[in-house]
Amino acid sequence: MNIEEISAAYIAEKRRVRRESTVEGYESALRIHVLPRWGSMPVDEIQPEAIQEWVLGFDRPGAAEKAYKTLRQVIRWAIRKMGLRVWDPTSLGIELPSKPAYHPQVLDAAEAREYLRGLWGCEAEAAALCSLTLGLRRGESCALEWRDINLKTGEVRVSKSRQDVRAGTVVVPPKTARSDRSLWLPAFALKRLRQLAKGHRKDELICPLAPSATARRIRSWCRSHGLPHVSMTNLRHTWATLAIEAGIGIETVAMMLGHTEIGTAYEHYIVPRKSVCVQAQRTWAEHLQKAS
Repeated sequence: MNIEEISAAYIAEKRRVRRESTVEGYESALRIHVLPRWGSMPVDEIQPEAIQEWVLGFDRPGAAEKAYKTLRQVIRWAIRKMGLRVWDPTSLGIELPSKPAYHPQVLDAAEAREYLRGLWGCEAEAAALCSLTLGLRRGESCALEWRDINLKTGEVRVSKSRQDVRAGTVVVPPKTARSDRSLWLPAFALKRLRQLAKGHRKDELICPLAPSATARRIRSWCRSHGLPHVSMTNLRHTWATLAIEAGIGIETVAMMLGHTEIGTAYEHYIVPRKSVCVQAQRTWAEHLQKAS
């Protein structure tokens, strides 16, 4: 069987077990990167040297990694699921181009206050407010309905995610088991959401726009009003970074972000800000000076 035939069977299975948005990501990588190069080739004709040349030919390291991993998972799926008796050509020392370190752009505390105040009146204000004050993923904040927010206690039930797909939007389960969680709003955010909830039914979304449209609306509003701006993903980074800056433990940050492992929060969401490092050194130096 060639890669195109295997890919069709692979996608058919993934449609039964994966989110629609996830499957669309697989299809995109196959259509754009994998099938144009490997579609007509049987697995046993693909050589590691050819794969190595292919991945090094990409302009963007991220695209190279995505393309290679997609090819690899399709081949390994075929060997495992379809019983192909072939050697896996992706298993022998393929070196991907190095990616530059990713440093997420985050707001500092003063910018976060300015951002929240400046969004008053924006159609997407409630989603932005929940994203920043709860550290939600974009899909989580865009899936919230008013009934998910207890306007008396401030509890917010995060139990679903709203994703953009070609056909529109879909509501899917949270990313992981730990992502299904309850969070509590800070008092100022709860007060504002009580105001925003007036006139809305409980089964209405807190922002009626699609997730991608919500992000664009916030960006447009910030530009036109001269506000600091980061992506909705980086609002999540901002919450985590400010939490660490305020002295909140990494285990609590990971729990509130809905991570399965503490290391995920540290690796992907914590920006080593000067204030955090300076305070750590001050505490360290004080300990040193007190030693007898």
